[in-house]
Amino acid sequence: MGAGYGSQFSRTSVKVGELNVQYLRGGRGRPLLYLHGIGGWGRWETHHLGMGVTNEVYAPQLPGWQTGKIPPSVGSVRDYARVMLGFLDSLELPSVDLVGHSIGGWVALRLACEQPERVSRLVLVDPLGLDCPAHPGADLARIDEDAFLAAAFAKTGTVLIAADFGGHLEDVRSGPEFKRQWKGRRLVAELTKGRGVDADLSLQSIRVPTLIVWGQKDGLVPWQQGEVLAAAIPGARLACIAEASHSPMRDKRETFQQLVHEFLVGQAEAGQADAPLS
Repeated sequence: MGAGYGSQFSRTSVKVGELNVQYLRGGRGRPLLYLHGIGGWGRWETHHLGMGVTNEVYAPQLPGWQTGKIPPSVGSVRDYARVMLGFLDSLELPSVDLVGHSIGGWVALRLACEQPERVSRLVLVDPLGLDCPAHPGADLARIDEDAFLAAAFAKTGTVLIAADFGGHLEDVRSGPEFKRQWKGRRLVAELTKGRGVDADLSLQSIRVPTLIVWGQKDGLVPWQQGEVLAAAIPGARLACIAEASHSPMRDKRETFQQLVHEFLVGQAEAGQADAPLS
């Protein structure tokens, strides 16, 4: 299956109850549900395209992330998981490969715990929500912009932003990705009411092949949480990526895409933790 299949995508929406859920769709193969991080999405990203080589990717935007206002019917991460189950039902997708990043990783965990039969393979990327007192995550309700920049981004200052055709210099602090993530941080803080952990996750109920990917420089959720998560999910494999922070799919996109691709096609072995990958 060629990469050309992954380059074709559409932008559409579907009604889930009273909510209008916008989503991107592209690729070909087994259906894959991709749940975005705190920055939401603005376009068909390179990592979407990479997954689209092996899977038909459905990438919804969590209701509220476009407008900056969480719908009144959504009061918790569990509610978002129920919305995503409704999304799958609306599209008549009985089971999917599931990939979740950051807040999307938390929603994916909740979905996989409550409806494990709907998930074929699970990829968790720097997920929020784990109750880990020994290695707590950042307080998103109290963190300021400078601390957030240092915690969430592997590189700060003026950096070269890679693109499919060349690249351009951009100050990270004033760039669109920082603005999206800073806006999303507020939404997560409002949603969780300052409580960024989920003590009610029954991780032992997840019985599907699971890959956990973590940026070793993540200052929002420390990579040691990945070790705790991998130990709690039967047969899970942890892969830490050196020189990557909270968004390893952007910081080390080739390494990230290779890890996920090999897992989705069944080449990666479960039940082991990797040494940090460069």
